[in-house]
Amino acid sequence: MLVTHIYFNGNCKEAIELYKNALYADVKTLIEDSNSSLVVHAELTIHDDLLMLNDFGNNDGVSRSGGYQLCLQFDNEDELKRAYLNMEFDSITINPMQSTDYSPCTVRFEDRFGVRWAFWV
Repeated sequence: MLVTHIYFNGNCKEAIELYKNALYADVKTLIEDSNSSLVVHAELTIHDDLLMLNDFGNNDGVSRSGGYQLCLQFDNEDELKRAYLNMEFDSITINPMQSTDYSPCTVRFEDRFGVRWAFWV
């Protein structure tokens, strides 16, 4: 099993809420620091896959995509569009929603936390 782990440097709770609402992510684990309320460790499942997140780990304040993106395949265009519309605020579009040779609907963007996503049907 290969698991992605993302550092949010103070925005982890906000990211968890966005992913819960937009992607129906299920929070399996959420451990907070008792002094600062920052997230020490969190585990979400999105489409039955595990994603780990926390606020610690990068001492340079970087949560920008560094040569990776999270790819999420949807069962239909309606699900994809609903998720994207929920995550679109303050995001940066890389490739607009469109049809391609490999998908009737795909979009690539960087969410407001600097995490790069590719959605497709």
